[in-house]
Amino acid sequence: MLKKSLLMTLGAIIFVIGMILFPLPVPFGLPTMIVGMAIMFKASDKVKRKVIRWSDKNHHTRNAWQKVRDYRRRKRASLPE
Repeated sequence: MLKKSLLMTLGAIIFVIGMILFPLPVPFGLPTMIVGMAIMFKASDKVKRKVIRWSDKNHHTRNAWQKVRDYRRRKRASLPE
C-alpha cells in the first residue's frame, strides 16, 4: 500500500513537472509527462481504466493508440523466437 502511494505521488509530481515544462521551447515536457504517466500506470489500475475510458471517448486518441498497438504487434510477429 505504501509503495503504491509513493509511486502515485512520484508519478503525479513528475507529470506536473512535465506540464510546467511543456510550453517551453525545449522539448522536455512531453517525455517527462509520459514518464510520470508510466509510473502512475504501474501503481494503479484505476488510473489505467480512467485513461482508457478517456481515450475511447476521444476519436483521435483512439486511432493513435490503435496505430501504436498494430505497430507493436507487427514488430513482435517479425521477431525470431
